[in-house]
Amino acid sequence: MKAKRRQPKTYEATFRGRKTRVTIPEREDPAEPAKELRDLLQDCMSPEAVAAIVAYLQPVATKDPQVNKQVEWFSRQLVELLGGYEEQSRLADELGL
Repeated sequence: MKAKRRQPKTYEATFRGRKTRVTIPEREDPAEPAKELRDLLQDCMSPEAVAAIVAYLQPVATKDPQVNKQVEWFSRQLVELLGGYEEQSRLADELGL
């Protein structure tokens, strides 16, 4: 019995005035969302801006524990990007936060 071939994911696009299906390439290595987020932020934001965001996230608490957990995760990613809590604290002090 032959194994069933998996159909690649596609999307519809217009090319030279005609509609066609385009294959979405599969990633060779699994995505690492936390690393991708840190890379993106590093490219787009200064360390001072990241430190300010972390400072503003510190007192955040909602009625939803899942939201709190996600905000905490995001804050940890930002702190890791800065090089740890000491560096985040130093930058926040420099900014007067």
